[in-house]
Amino acid sequence: MTISTFPPLRAQERTLDAAPEALGQLRRSADAADDADELLRRLDDDGYLYLPGYLDRDEVLTARLDLMTRLQADGLVQPGTDPMDGIPSDESYRGILHTTAKASAPLQRLLYAGRTAALYERIFGERVRHFDFTWLRAVRPGRGTPPHGDSVFMNRGTPRLLTAWVPLGDVDLRLGGLIVLERSHRVDRLRRDYHTRDVDTYCENDEESTATARAGAWEWNGYISPDPVQLRDDLGLRWLTAEFAMGDLVTFPMYTLHGSLDNTSDRLRLSCDIRYQRASEPADPRWIGANPTAHGAESKRGLIC
Repeated sequence: MTISTFPPLRAQERTLDAAPEALGQLRRSADAADDADELLRRLDDDGYLYLPGYLDRDEVLTARLDLMTRLQADGLVQPGTDPMDGIPSDESYRGILHTTAKASAPLQRLLYAGRTAALYERIFGERVRHFDFTWLRAVRPGRGTPPHGDSVFMNRGTPRLLTAWVPLGDVDLRLGGLIVLERSHRVDRLRRDYHTRDVDTYCENDEESTATARAGAWEWNGYISPDPVQLRDDLGLRWLTAEFAMGDLVTFPMYTLHGSLDNTSDRLRLSCDIRYQRASEPADPRWIGANPTAHGAESKRGLIC
């Protein structure tokens, strides 16, 4: 399917501008998967790498079955249905399921060994490490993820951090997969302003701000804009997406703005995002160890405002 034949795409309940200068397809880089120099060049030029079919589809299927079976046992997938269909129940739940991901041996092998680890060793050119926290997402029908950069959530270690987004099922345009704002990693004013912020900081000389932090909550959710259409207009860049399949992998640096399309289907969209970096560089302490503190109260950092 080409962009010209895409149905109207929605993100944050806004219809994306389908003009060629506003919307496009992710550039495929499977042809360069074994060429470190070319991968680095494309990553620097475009702000992402899209590697269709890089992972073994059968391994992804095995991980999906394990995860969907666990989600059904937890009441999040409709009882009495085939768990692989991902029919959501009426149960409410948080969209990030780290404990489920941690318990899934097939998922851990898929993400942190084999071809995935080899890719990052190729890109970084040395031994790598990954965060111990795994962002598993079971996205119900409705709004997707608003535009943001990963920098504001994980900037207490090396800035040379790469995210991998992995669909754990075939993701057509109705299920609402990843969208990437092309070359947004190169926007200097964002690097000087938005990307320097940290969602886990608070004003310690403000009682309300301090109380919010002690409760393990945010004052700011980290999103750069609630409106992907206006953001694209302001920056003059293109939103890019694709119809994804099991085995695909997209990776990008922490300064690339991204989000997801709305899920306009009647099923869960299952995916995960993980982080890799050079082992020789410092890692953000919020995301490492047996029990990462994540965005909880222990991760808050007070400032005099």
